[in-house]
Amino acid sequence: MAAPDRSGVPAYDDPALDQLKHDLVTGCHVLDREGITDGWGHLSVRVPGADAFLTIARVSPRLADLDHLVLLDFDGQYLGGRNTPPFEWPIHARAMKARPDVQSVCHTHSLWSVLFSVLPIPLRALHNYGAFIPPDGLPVFQTAGLITTPELGDALAATIGQGPAALMRSHGDTVVGGSIQETVQRTIRVARMGQLEHLALLHGEPHYLSADELAAMGPSSLDPMRGWGYYLSRLPGEEAGA
Repeated sequence: MAAPDRSGVPAYDDPALDQLKHDLVTGCHVLDREGITDGWGHLSVRVPGADAFLTIARVSPRLADLDHLVLLDFDGQYLGGRNTPPFEWPIHARAMKARPDVQSVCHTHSLWSVLFSVLPIPLRALHNYGAFIPPDGLPVFQTAGLITTPELGDALAATIGQGPAALMRSHGDTVVGGSIQETVQRTIRVARMGQLEHLALLHGEPHYLSADELAAMGPSSLDPMRGWGYYLSRLPGEEAGA
């Protein structure tokens, strides 16, 4: 096998990656604290200026730490860190390869995403927290099972398209964003929208936000750092003051 192309990729222990690593670990802990992840799921962040990304190294998001991170390129080649990448690394690699604007990717098995992935009802926005969701709802990737090959990763990325996320039938979701902070909060809000829609459907046909209303709100209508500060405040220990 050819040696990995490290052009433009900093060494794994380069101090320039320290803040990304810290935010990545913190993002994993936020997802766990908010009840989105369990023993599985993973979050990633693009290495600026390089076709490479950092993610957690086959460990529960709750147990993520600086000793359980791995650096990979978009073909899944190992570039540093703990050499146990998640089985579904193509979710992250191929979404970033397809979308230069994507800086972070999150895959979880949220209860609400799984529910709406198998229903004939799209997951749509009922609240301004879901202003980033398309008016017709999130698309559903129809291939069941793990995303363990570049080909499946490319197909999932195509389902996401230029949007913020896709549900994955009988599996969960994949959410993308312009930063770890945005991606983590979008992932939480996808779950919240699913929960809210489920509750609303118990009482009749929900009054969804229209395309015009969503356009007026804008996909980035909420200050991401205000929300991030709130989620950090819910974490135990030193991270609350990070």
